[in-house]
Amino acid sequence: MRRQRVRPPRPIAAIAAIAAIAGVLVLVPSAVAGVRHAGARADTGWSTTAKDLRGRNGERSTFTCPANGQAFAVWGSDTYTDDSSICTAAVHAGRITFARGGTVTIEIRPGQSSYVGSTRNGVTTKSYGSWDGSYVIVGATAGTGSALAGSGWTVDAKNLRASIGQRFKFGCPAGGTPKAVWGTGTYTDDSSICTAAVHAGRITFARGGTVTIEIRSGQSAYTGSARNGVTTRAYGSWGGSYVIVGATAGTGSALAGSGWNIDAKNLRASIGHRYRFGCPAGGTPKVVWGTGTYTDDSSICTAAVHAGRITFARGGTVTIEIRSGKSSYLGSTRNGVTTRAYGSWGGSYVIVGATPG
Repeated sequence: MRRQRVRPPRPIAAIAAIAAIAGVLVLVPSAVAGVRHAGARADTGWSTTAKDLRGRNGERSTFTCPANGQAFAVWGSDTYTDDSSICTAAVHAGRITFARGGTVTIEIRPGQSSYVGSTRNGVTTKSYGSWDGSYVIVGATAGTGSALAGSGWTVDAKNLRASIGQRFKFGCPAGGTPKAVWGTGTYTDDSSICTAAVHAGRITFARGGTVTIEIRSGQSAYTGSARNGVTTRAYGSWGGSYVIVGATAGTGSALAGSGWNIDAKNLRASIGHRYRFGCPAGGTPKVVWGTGTYTDDSSICTAAVHAGRITFARGGTVTIEIRSGKSSYLGSTRNGVTTRAYGSWGGSYVIVGATPG
């Protein structure tokens, strides 16, 4: 779509000259309200441009680009139209990255008769004809990039689609649950990043960790597969992708849940993975089906008492491993707990460890 041109405001000096000829006294302020002084740092973001500095040729201003930014429109190469995203232009120029951000200093220049687009450092800029204002990047300081781009098992990379080639780090809390993923090795950008990392063998649901991805272009097809307890789906053409390029496994110190009512239904897809639960002292028995192997809707803490691992009085922590469903479950009475028999059920767990309270 062709952008609408806006005529730049008449310079203040010209206004004063016209007023003098007319014999009118004009009081001209030292700076126009809302216009940054040279060298002033602007509180800004990745969508900020330099349009409001047009005409202040030679003046320099510094802008802040927060870590984990996303790409916005840019026209030109080296010299950019003044309605181009300053932070994105700085990535294009190789001065900062989306992941780490930083501060960027620009110098205002006159407009040009044409601007040439190009692809550099994962950013593709656009060509354009005549435009009334420009800027160049004259300095930058890269940020530390210590912040995460996001955290949680539902987080995906859709909003980073334009940042091809850039890398971003995400947090995956311990005790996660699987979410939808499409692809193998290369995943659709609407796939759960943390779940994809489990599928790739980089982290586990139980321990979590941090995951670094690299944004890639969309593909014509994605192949589903079952790996590390996660089954991903196949899909056709999609507009954006990512790959897992690094991960640091978590310690798994956090509990996946706590309480005598807690069961494992929401972990059914995580076959082979282990989770730790808290059982407060002074518990009361809840319903359990099975012996040794329990249905995944059975009270985990009560099953642990049945298995002789903890007591109602003292409680403790219990680690389970997710198993497939069975065709039948046997009930029994052990350690003061009577469990029930049942037929076919879709998910199970076993007790693999416990620490009494």
